[in-house]
Amino acid sequence: MQGSARPPRLALATGIAPWLLLLGCSTGAEPPPGAAPSGSAGASASGGSSPGFEPEASCPSQPVPRTPLRRLTRFEYRNAVTDLLGVEASVTADLPADEVTNSFDNNARVLTVSDLHAEKYVLVSEALAKSAATDPRRLSPCDERAKGEEACARELAKSLGRRAFRRPVTADDEALLMAAYEAGRTGGSYAEGIEVMVRAALQSPHFLYRLELGSPADTRERVPLDAYELASRLSFLIWSSGPDDALLDAASRGELGSNEQLRQRARTMLADPRAERAISHFFQQWTGAQRLAITTKSPDAFPEFTAEVKEAMAAELPAFVQRVLGAGDGTLRTLLTEPVAYVNAALAPFYGVTAPSAPGFVTLPLEQGRSGILTQAGLLSVQGHPDQTSPVLRGKFVRSMLLCEPPPMAPMDVDITVPEVTEGATARDRLALHLSAGSSCSGCHQLMDPIGLAFESFDAVGRYRTQENGVTLDTSGEVTGTGDAALAGRFANVRELGEKLAESAKVKTCLATQWFRFASGRSEGDADTCSLGALSTAFASGDVRELIVESTQTDAFLFRSPNLP
Repeated sequence: MQGSARPPRLALATGIAPWLLLLGCSTGAEPPPGAAPSGSAGASASGGSSPGFEPEASCPSQPVPRTPLRRLTRFEYRNAVTDLLGVEASVTADLPADEVTNSFDNNARVLTVSDLHAEKYVLVSEALAKSAATDPRRLSPCDERAKGEEACARELAKSLGRRAFRRPVTADDEALLMAAYEAGRTGGSYAEGIEVMVRAALQSPHFLYRLELGSPADTRERVPLDAYELASRLSFLIWSSGPDDALLDAASRGELGSNEQLRQRARTMLADPRAERAISHFFQQWTGAQRLAITTKSPDAFPEFTAEVKEAMAAELPAFVQRVLGAGDGTLRTLLTEPVAYVNAALAPFYGVTAPSAPGFVTLPLEQGRSGILTQAGLLSVQGHPDQTSPVLRGKFVRSMLLCEPPPMAPMDVDITVPEVTEGATARDRLALHLSAGSSCSGCHQLMDPIGLAFESFDAVGRYRTQENGVTLDTSGEVTGTGDAALAGRFANVRELGEKLAESAKVKTCLATQWFRFASGRSEGDADTCSLGALSTAFASGDVRELIVESTQTDAFLFRSPNLP
């Protein structure tokens, strides 16, 4: 471009950034009642022409909780721009990390937009647009030399806008994107015009937020979503990204017009490789395995815990989840009990097996008593201290994430210092000494320790062992205080614990609740009783794939609250 180092930052001049800040200025921001953001035509941000349907509700008389406006998470943003532009998107790591609530990073009430967010969205969009515009025909096959630059730019404005805004493009949308193109093209090249258009699309609130403003005049307690809003919910639920052209086409043809059509579409989308991203992200957060990146171990106690080993551990959970939910039976039982590991040459010694010629699955020795995700080396490493195991953390994981019974915080006046390794020959001994120091600790620890001690067959980096400091380990325990017959009675080791957990109705209900939190981007409330009940019933078989499919049938998925002040 003549006389300029880069195309102009048109988006800041069009009012998009102020809109962005307005929407994200407070916790749990709601869309303005019936509002149509700058750049939309009329009151409906969905274009007003998408076919919809009156879905079958679980509890027709119960209102739908008011869900805060949902900003794309950093993870969703990265997936969305990768799918939209077809470019390498590592620059999205520059966006601020999202706050975690109830273990998940997509809770709408905390997904606000700070000044830093606004600044980073501009900078990241510039980098992404520059990369995408190096080959405009990657975005649209239109030949600008044969058809004309303006015609091709207008064609791209329609196709790019539709994908970016996840709905039909309005006349005002098209005018805004073309204004961006013309600002970049003036004194510059066709590619520079396209670059500024892409920036404008990525900085639009219609891209950055999951706006659901269709049927603004509908004030019923439960408002059915239009077809494009359902398509968007489907795509973010199963792909953690925006809908593709095929899904948007299905919405336009009315092919999301019944509960059964939604089921079938969800099953089809689960078979797409893009589903691996969202499902893996859920399991990484649910298990806490994503903390492996910041987990450290004492180099004196565990010199084998190298960066290469951590990388191999990080690859294990996604591979195992895909094995079970992809080609496998998809059941909770397999996830919690199958004695296999995904290893390479670096990780194989941690499992005491011979490394395959390429990273892959191996069946583990039965005497180790491995039990699915419960005994993966990476997860065990995360739930351990730098110099020793932690039955407390391991028991807390089972209690909190598998039973949905998180223990209360320790009293402020209680010493929670981790016992020194020298304070007892085994962790069981050290915990007994620790508990004797204050009776106020025992109530909570009785909920966690008898569970966590079952994991003592595995050290702080997940390696199998039978002794600690020359003392044979006692890995027996019990799950107390649940009222679940499947969990009653003592178990000898973590393998038996895994079998109990796999049969537990309480565990299935808890996992259904965890998925609901992830899927809806909020914590459950009293008005979600029917949605949670429907999910628990659907998950009674233990089929995780059907849990995901049936979440598209809940009132929380099919309806929204009215856009009222």
